Amino acid sequence: MYVLGHLGLGLGIAWLATYRRPGTVDYRLVLFGALLPDLIDKPLGALLDLDARLWAHTLFFVGVVLAASAVPRARLLFSVGIGILTHLLLDRIWEQPSVVLWPALGWSFPPGGPDLEGFLEVLLRDPYVQAGEVAGLIVLVLFARAHGIRSWAALRSFLRHGAAPTQGG
Repeated sequence: MYVLGHLGLGLGIAWLATYRRPGTVDYRLVLFGALLPDLIDKPLGALLDLDARLWAHTLFFVGVVLAASAVPRARLLFSVGIGILTHLLLDRIWEQPSVVLWPALGWSFPPGGPDLEGFLEVLLRDPYVQAGEVAGLIVLVLFARAHGIRSWAALRSFLRHGAAPTQGG
């Protein structure tokens, strides 16, 4: 899954889960959490010549974030944790048990490194990734319309304050 898939489908999962109680999560933080594992692990993987799925792709990491959200001053981390969970789900992380269950199955991570050619090939040839990107874009557009985000000003308002001028379901 790539950026649009993680953003749109991650947001869509949170939106569906909170449809009847829309104030229970901050969708901006869900969006941030949906990208956070890659924002952390991809640069670290390139730097350390390891796979692009490292510490932030583990249940340990999401567990720490969600546990920290129990602290009253850190409640917003719950929304970040939801975004991280959607990221792991969309990455089908269960296919890499040594990563998702780290450190239970050992302390090391798979070797790897940056592979721009492989990245582009997957984007152009993998129907799962392509469908995820298209579906993610569709969900982002539907969310924006449902929440009155129909202009750059409304988008800025949403990003700054978490609400657009005409907040809908």
